[in-house]
Order: sequence, then structure tokens, then C-alpha cells
Amino acid sequence: MELLRFRKKRRKLKKGVLAIILAFLAAAVGILFWVVYAGGAEGSAQVGQIRTVFGADAVIVRRETIETTEEFDYADYFAADGQLVEAGETVMNVYKMGYSREITLSLWRARQDVYEAQMAQLGEARDVELRSLDDRIESARERLSNAVMSGDTAAVLPIQNELTGLLEQRSEYLRGYCQENETLRGLYNKESDWERAVEDSRIPLTARTSGRVSYYFDDYAVALNADKLRTVTSDLVSSALRRSQPAKWTGGSRTSAFRIVDPSEWYIVFLTDANSALRLAEGMRYPVEIAGYGTFEGIALESYVNGKKIINILKISEDMGELINVRAVRVSITCDATGIRVEKRAIQFEKGEPYIEIITSEGRMGVYVDVLAEDGDYAVIRAKNTDSTPIGVGVKYWIPKRR
Repeated sequence: MELLRFRKKRRKLKKGVLAIILAFLAAAVGILFWVVYAGGAEGSAQVGQIRTVFGADAVIVRRETIETTEEFDYADYFAADGQLVEAGETVMNVYKMGYSREITLSLWRARQDVYEAQMAQLGEARDVELRSLDDRIESARERLSNAVMSGDTAAVLPIQNELTGLLEQRSEYLRGYCQENETLRGLYNKESDWERAVEDSRIPLTARTSGRVSYYFDDYAVALNADKLRTVTSDLVSSALRRSQPAKWTGGSRTSAFRIVDPSEWYIVFLTDANSALRLAEGMRYPVEIAGYGTFEGIALESYVNGKKIINILKISEDMGELINVRAVRVSITCDATGIRVEKRAIQFEKGEPYIEIITSEGRMGVYVDVLAEDGDYAVIRAKNTDSTPIGVGVKYWIPKRR
């Protein structure tokens, strides 16, 4: 028996129907994405601990007074670089432009002539006090020579000042000890003329405050000063980092004389991006390592937005040591925090200030926060106003849609 074979007739979907089905599928996928990924979600605040260590290029800002004067060519230094001085103490003498060292040499030659004439009059008739002064002067000269020969620059200035004081003391003593005659009177007058010539050109400079002396200057000694902290801009910090050069000895300027620095009050200032949640939190203490200079502890001052950057400031109350003449440094700061932990995705920004939205019975409410530490997914935070907007364990917060 012959079997009849029937071909099954396939139904073809019309193109219009197929397009409608595909459109519905696409819409469903879109709605699913919007709800799951872009529509936002709720989170619950928990207790957590996070440690963050990050590096930054920073500038050193010191509390210092800048002493400037009229243009000068020469100077006498009475305090060594880095030496502690008290307010009112003479730090240096500067000599006006046009002053010649020949004037000083002439004064010293005149004093030597006076001394030789006094010795010729006295002969061997020297009392105990005069012999003591001679011995001390000779000892100072020998120590000064040894310091110069050995390269002990730190000792040269103190010995030099000691020797100058002894010579002036002996000169004053001999004036009262020796009988004045015609020869001495003429030499005294000549000495006085040269002393007036030196005095007319010399400007003594004293310390206005107590602190450590520095004769080194850079281009930012005035602008980057502790009394101008709230006027520091991101452009100024960036410029100081970009153009940083070693500070130069005061001799490189004709008007800058010296700085008096408070060695136990100084600041580290660095920038972070305004859209970065992590920045220093006011009042928090942070260990900070300064490459090449050691580890210190600083307390954060209030950070503030400037342009597209955040100005972060750490106050240090430890002796700064060699940093007295350093401007740009590399720092490593440790943020170690235990507290309320939220998802990092929940942190939003309003004009550079981080905040989260907490969910209340009346709806969502924005709360400005400090981000104390963060990792890739979570952040430990604290509310900036804990009295009116506490954030505790279990508080619900909003995670906004992804953009």
C-alpha cells in the first residue's frame, strides 16, 4: 500500500509581528536594567573598620616672619642658620649698596694702630685683667683658625662673634688704662672717623619674634605662610609643586635678609580631586610619613573646595628639623577608621561636598558626611552635624541610580 506523504505547511510570521515581539523583549530588558541597576536601592548602615594609605605631593607651610631691608651688598651674621634666637636679639648687620669692604679694613687698621701705640706706651706694665683679655683673644684666634682649617662651618660664626666681642672689650679697657697723649688722641680721632663711616652704611636687624633663624628663601615664603592658610588656592599649591627649587641663601637677594621660623608649628598642604570622597576630616589625627624626613603626627584642619580641587591641611606640632628650608615633599598618609560603614556608591556630592541620603518615615534626607577611610566598595563615614542628623547602625540610606 502506498503511503501518502504530506508536507507540513510552515506558518511564516509576518515581519510586522516579529518586530513587535522584538520591541517588547527589548523593553523588558530595559525595564529590568533600570530597576536592578539604574533605579537605585536601599542600604543599611553597619559598623566597619577600614585602613587607607595614600600618597600625595605636598607643600610645607611654616609660621614665619620675613625680614627684608633696603638693598645691600654685604652682611655680618651674628646667628648661625638654624639657631634659636629670642625677640629683640640682633641677627645680622647689612651694609647699604655702595658700601665697600675697604671701609671696614680701614677701621680695623686704625684700631690696630691704636693698639700698637697703647702697647708701646705700656711696655710690660700690664695688669692681670689685661693679660687675661690677651690670653682669651689669642685662644679665640687659635680656635677660629682651627675651625676654618677643619671646615667646621657651624663653629666659625660663634667663635668669630666671640673674638669680635673680646677685641672691643680690650679696646674699651685700654682707653681707660692708658694715659692719653697727642699720638693717641690723633689715632683715636682717625678710628672714630672710620667708625662713623661704617655706622652710616650699617643697618642692624633684630628678630621680631623668637624662633629659628633661616637665611634661605624661595619664591613662596610670603604667599605660603601660616597666617594666609585660608587664602591658599589650588593654583598656588600646584605652582609651588611644579616650580619647586631648593631655597637659596639670602645672598642671592638684595633685599631678603632672614626668616624667623616657629619650628613647632607648621603645616602640610596637598590637593585631592573635588569628586573624590576621601579627604582629610577636621579634627582627626593622622600619621604622616614625609619621604626622607621621617614620620610625624598631624591633626587635620577643615578642608575646603577651591575650583576642582580640595585643599587638605594637616597641622604638625613637632620640631620640623631640616624641613625649615624645604618646600615640596612627598607624603604618605594613613587613614585608619572604625565607625559607620556604608556602600561607597551611596556617597554623592554637592558642590564638592560629600553627602548621603538617609531614608526616614518622611522620605529621603541629605546628610553631609566626612569620609574617614574607604576601599573599593565601602567607606567609613561620620555625619558632619551629629546633633541633628545622627547616622547609626541600621539606619537606611539610599544608593542612587548608576549613571
